[in-house]
Amino acid sequence: MGDVPVNIRGVLAFPNGEGGRKIRFIDSGYNTLFHVPDGDSIFLTTFDDRRKLLPCRYIDDYHAVIGNDTFHICEFAEFAQREGAVYAPEHPQEGDICDTYTIYQIKDTREVPYSFEPYDYAKRKLWIGHYQRAYRGVLAPSTTLDDLFDRHNMDSRPFGQRMRSMSVSDVVVLNRGGEEKAFYVDRLGFEEVPQFLKPPVRKRRRSGPER
Repeated sequence: MGDVPVNIRGVLAFPNGEGGRKIRFIDSGYNTLFHVPDGDSIFLTTFDDRRKLLPCRYIDDYHAVIGNDTFHICEFAEFAQREGAVYAPEHPQEGDICDTYTIYQIKDTREVPYSFEPYDYAKRKLWIGHYQRAYRGVLAPSTTLDDLFDRHNMDSRPFGQRMRSMSVSDVVVLNRGGEEKAFYVDRLGFEEVPQFLKPPVRKRRRSGPER
């Protein structure tokens, strides 16, 4: 077994019946994120925060059954990228990459005075309440903020029909190793904005005079 090809969605694959095989999960740039043993599962979190547990079966080094569907490993990465979904092993191991990034865009650019303005103008007005989540994706260690800017300005960018291209006044939140950092898209480069991650401070109501 293993030397007889089968046709999977028009692709010839060589199933392997040996135990101990691992399924490689990558991003759309073919960067390895983690491996899952044959028979284990991954969590797929959709853009609207639905979390699905998907069992995985090894076929060969480039194909796997994930949930109820058969994928080439790059096909799965591209599917998740199109959908704004992120994925991680059910049982993470040391060395697994489970990092993500999230793009936030201003909800109503007509009502927010710093829309599309540089950071120097926006820094005293910046407030997370002006923003909504526009996209979320997996993040490889080698992926930079400039890479993300280029990816989300292509004609074929993910969510191209649902969100604006990445531009000045957008905020990108990187989650690497469980640590979050937020960056404002400036005219040239990015400015870190830790205040974006802080919950808004509610003003305390002044109590009336005691009687």
